Amino acid sequence: METELVISRSGFPPLSARGCIQELVPIALGQFRRTVNGDLVFLGTHGKKYKSTISCEDKTVIATDNLDIGGIVDVNCIQRLWQRCEGDRVTLDRLPADGSVYAINGQHHPLPIISIEGKEIVIESDQPYFVSYRPLLTMRIIRYVLKTDEWGLKAGWQMDLEEI
Repeated sequence: METELVISRSGFPPLSARGCIQELVPIALGQFRRTVNGDLVFLGTHGKKYKSTISCEDKTVIATDNLDIGGIVDVNCIQRLWQRCEGDRVTLDRLPADGSVYAINGQHHPLPIISIEGKEIVIESDQPYFVSYRPLLTMRIIRYVLKTDEWGLKAGWQMDLEEI
């Protein structure tokens, strides 16, 4: 396997997705405004949606036959998210990609995960701990770019997405 990244409705031909880089950026779900006193306030809802840029430089490009601008894809991210947790039951912010969940305590020791059902996780710990996972995000394709360096025998691609 060349990458942990999965983009539904697409595929990675050999030598098209080694060393991918993913950037996840929270999207502001509202606007910032200044009051008459000059204080900065946020007018919007709380919560998170992400935009993402995934890029890769390799020997060939991603399969694009089923990728349309504006199309919806599920992305098993390569970027990990972390949550600080307490108690034996945890609700993750997003669905985790299969096999991507792990937990560590404050001394960096792994903790046993008893069960995972959707976003619900049961962990055996009586101390605060951290859970890490690669999220599965449903996203819309904003744009993608394919590029080739003919003489350098290199190719690459970039995809911009936003969570729906």
